[in-house]
Amino acid sequence: MHYLTKLVKTIQNSREIVIATHRDPDGDGIAAALASAYLVKHYHRKKPTLFCHSRIPVKYHFLLGNWKFTRRLGDFDLLIAVDSAGISRIFPSLPERQLANKSIINIDHHRSNNSFGALRIIDEQASSACEIIYFIFKRLKIRIPKQLADIFYCGIYNETGGFVYPNTTKESLLIASELVGLGVQPDHLVKQMNAKTLSGTTLLTKVLSTIEVKHGVAMMYLCQDMLQRSSAEMSDSENFISFLQAIKGVRVSMFLREEKDSTRISLRSDGIIDVDKLARQYGGGGHRLAAGLRIRKDIHAAKKEILNTILREIKKQP
Repeated sequence: MHYLTKLVKTIQNSREIVIATHRDPDGDGIAAALASAYLVKHYHRKKPTLFCHSRIPVKYHFLLGNWKFTRRLGDFDLLIAVDSAGISRIFPSLPERQLANKSIINIDHHRSNNSFGALRIIDEQASSACEIIYFIFKRLKIRIPKQLADIFYCGIYNETGGFVYPNTTKESLLIASELVGLGVQPDHLVKQMNAKTLSGTTLLTKVLSTIEVKHGVAMMYLCQDMLQRSSAEMSDSENFISFLQAIKGVRVSMFLREEKDSTRISLRSDGIIDVDKLARQYGGGGHRLAAGLRIRKDIHAAKKEILNTILREIKKQP
């Protein structure tokens, strides 16, 4: 419990607080940042600043309430980083020396976390960053209002794929049950989180048409032209990779997304290989069964290289 005392004192003794999550935020990262904002507000006289390098996807706007994320970084003395394995995931172009005199609290559940910050609250066994923060609230005996309960539920639901991914645990299901007891209506929240736009659905049809399966590895890609022709946003492609995972006989899934100067790649494994270990070779990371990376190559060159790397790893297995 020593870390909780340090956490509270650090918040109370800080002047300006920034809470930040990773670029291209998902439900857990956004919800964890919002939950941390409630925590700071409980102990600090001033509202914290919420920062994200990327725009918050429209599908998650219903969670924000009176909170707003900014893409501009002002003066601060405390950074609370959530759901981020490294500072570069939060600030892609900020020199680390600019953070040299800042206090940093690192709250995360990724195995690839590089242990940055003076206070590190990292639990690789937790289903999500939201689960870690939920237990902080419980241990500090802080009341969880209905709006915050919704936020926690959405973060855990999203990170566990609706309580079906391998990171779904007894604890995550018990938390979900407790949140329902606090007034959460799962059917209402899940409908909002899973709502699809027509442009996003059009984009999905184009992406699915690129599917290939080779030696148990399923692949598909999204290029900028598809986004333009569908009038869609990159955030509309969140969870598209689940369609690859559902294909019978697929052991590893790879979803490539073309960006301005690089290719973003999401990886999933049924356990035959450790995709976190693979992603770390390229500066990425995540979990053993789910990870991601960016590579400064065009989408076709990136696909060829990562596929070859995956196949080499598979061949090493007994």
